[in-house]
Amino acid sequence: MNNKKVCIFTNFFDFDPTYSLCRVTVDQIKMLLRGGYEPSVIVSDSFDPSGTVFEKVKLLKVPNVACHNEVKKDESFEKDVDAIYRKLKEHLKDIDVCITQDIVYKPSELKYNFAARRIAPELPNLKWLHWINSATPPITLNSLMGIFTDQYLDLVRKPFPNSKYVFFNDISRDIIAKNFGITTDDVRIVHHPSDFFEVYGITSPLLQKFIDKREMFSADAIFVYPIRLDRGKQVEYVIKTAASVKKLHMDVRCIIVDFHSTGGDKVTYREELKQTGMYWGLTPKELAFTSEFTDDWSVRIPHEDVLAMMRFSNVFVMPSVSESYSLITQEAALTKNLIVLNQDFPPYRDIFGPHNIFRKYSSNWDVLAGYDEAMRAGARTNTEYGPANISKEERKDWEKRYHLTTAGMIVDRLRNDEQLATNIHIRKNRWLDTVFKKELEILFY
Repeated sequence: MNNKKVCIFTNFFDFDPTYSLCRVTVDQIKMLLRGGYEPSVIVSDSFDPSGTVFEKVKLLKVPNVACHNEVKKDESFEKDVDAIYRKLKEHLKDIDVCITQDIVYKPSELKYNFAARRIAPELPNLKWLHWINSATPPITLNSLMGIFTDQYLDLVRKPFPNSKYVFFNDISRDIIAKNFGITTDDVRIVHHPSDFFEVYGITSPLLQKFIDKREMFSADAIFVYPIRLDRGKQVEYVIKTAASVKKLHMDVRCIIVDFHSTGGDKVTYREELKQTGMYWGLTPKELAFTSEFTDDWSVRIPHEDVLAMMRFSNVFVMPSVSESYSLITQEAALTKNLIVLNQDFPPYRDIFGPHNIFRKYSSNWDVLAGYDEAMRAGARTNTEYGPANISKEERKDWEKRYHLTTAGMIVDRLRNDEQLATNIHIRKNRWLDTVFKKELEILFY
């Protein structure tokens, strides 16, 4: 647990999942919990946390009060401000950081705004971080004059003590500073994160732990190959391609989903593949076999978990020498992976079309023969990279060049295809942990 006590201050009367501010707060709670904090959240008396992440935090209640979408002083205004003030002071007295949600500028939050401004000078060690979640113009002295007395106007005349104002893109920093009469140094940028577990449909705690351990969302290129460890599936080419992409300065993860591979040559083959990964430059963090992560996955892994991995991966290499169709390739394509197919297996062009990267990995077809002859017993291509009559060591160098060329094709598309490049940018920079560690947590200190 971290030693900073953090509180999120809202005026939520209930939880509405379609209300964007509720979503923002949910993600803040998730970031804090994943970061080792034990946050509290201020809500109104009527708020019911049932079935939400709010059940995992300490809820602090303030009275329900009437709110208005315009600057207005209703009959209960002073009584309501006083009631909120008393509860707030009790809730915040031991808090180090208070994150406010739209409190300091919207007319509907005016009672909460005044209560917080009264408390701030009384708690000089409390740091305030004010989230500005919409384009609503802030309440100003001009909008309050003629409606409120000097005691309220004085609160607004003075800068909100010990505060930073938080917005979500750097281009708008000057506008926010001007709107609130502060310097640009007092405006900080925290991008909105997304919960990728939710976005990608990752519900299994085991899969979540697997992803966290290897920091998968931080990678540029993520390869997933769900396969039984038969040698004809040629897993080594997936590993070599991933390692070659790494040589082109991309952070990679290569996940081999090795089901039904617990005995005989399959175990021997797995050990050989791990050695291949090490020889070609992949670390244990970068190359993972799901069967070794948990006993629950030693034989099989739920299909929904495989599909979830397909949804967040972005490169799929299919080098198998013998296939009739390949459902896993179809699922990879449907989940918008970049597809690399075995050039030596002609049916792939019919099944998956011409818009893929085709590379030579050998096949049980003789691609130079006619159809009848190509499928005869024992017919196959045997790819040897490089010219004839060279040494084994020279051939190894030629193979490295070949896979490096494949990697260049992959990297070119990942960097220059607008959809693929944007996906990588968002996944690397907007994960809960990334936004929290790089942008939010530093504001606590």
